[in-house]
Amino acid sequence: MTPRRVLLAALFAAASPPARAGDGPAPVVTIEAPPGWVEVAGRARISGALITLKGPEASSFVLARADGAPRDSAAGSLAYLTKLLDGIRSGSGADYRSAGTIETRTFRNGISAQLLRATLDGKPRLIVALVDAGGPPLAATLASAAPDAMLTPLFGALRTDAPEGAVRITGVQRSLDDQLEVALGGGLRARALTADERGKNVTLALQGSGSEVLFLKLSEEDAAAKDQPGLVRATVADAAKIPLDSVSAAKLAPTPAGPAGVYAWAKMPDSPDLRFAAGFLPWQYWGYSLLARGPQADELLVGVLAALKAGPAAVPKLVADTPAIELAEPDGGVKRYGFAAAALMLVLFAVAWRGGRKKGTLAS
Repeated sequence: MTPRRVLLAALFAAASPPARAGDGPAPVVTIEAPPGWVEVAGRARISGALITLKGPEASSFVLARADGAPRDSAAGSLAYLTKLLDGIRSGSGADYRSAGTIETRTFRNGISAQLLRATLDGKPRLIVALVDAGGPPLAATLASAAPDAMLTPLFGALRTDAPEGAVRITGVQRSLDDQLEVALGGGLRARALTADERGKNVTLALQGSGSEVLFLKLSEEDAAAKDQPGLVRATVADAAKIPLDSVSAAKLAPTPAGPAGVYAWAKMPDSPDLRFAAGFLPWQYWGYSLLARGPQADELLVGVLAALKAGPAAVPKLVADTPAIELAEPDGGVKRYGFAAAALMLVLFAVAWRGGRKKGTLAS
């Protein structure tokens, strides 16, 4: 076990449970303007806007912070966007008419938006949106003769650098190396990494059920699949400062991407309501160490793996050729684990989420 892996596991196990989502610093948002669109500067720029673009034939795109906007309520989002549309109608004097329904769209850059369309003289001319780009929600307006045609060129061109600790609750979250991706929602959230975590090769942080799991990218020499069942148990024992026989047996957790991970967990001795789990996911010719803490740390770890897909940088053939982890059976034989149990794991994870909601353990 490498010193970096042990140190991070110990620090992570001793940390406080993840904080609840809330407002914080706005993410740094930039855009590569599509052809024909230019950034508005100087006095023409809208006060308080993060991005203001001017396009062909009096079209425009504006992105601003939306303080007070609901984060996870469809009814609240509709009410907020309707109020925003009313303000645009009043300020512009144009008789925009709402379509009355919201569409949620996730773009290739992972950004998610709730969209409310509006017509002018019976023709589609405006889209108002709530955007989840990490941190507080953002509001966007797109006015165009063909707003639907400009959705992907504009929203898909946004690039964000979320501040440390910022939380995203919708969209698709990718690891820093673009190897892994997870669809957010249903209580599963992503947290922006700190500079210290990035320096320790942490590539992804996900939260749910009051718990958090980190993905630490390992080098090839640290990632021999055959050694991992014992290493994850030793990691838990070292981090929790408990005897090895107090740690659960190593278990396998499949992924839709193909490779199956291995994990173990234990209760924290100084806080019996908290658990610490450590895992390993073999991936191509290296792997990821998984560290989870919280009241449902082990369930979150399994659930995240059950939702994990290959990201845009993953090479399908190398992922398919990832070495399988083998667990010794009680009779001394060896059992191989693959993706066959993935459907069952997904069902169990859904049950766990529902149970967490009923008990009030899910962070909002």
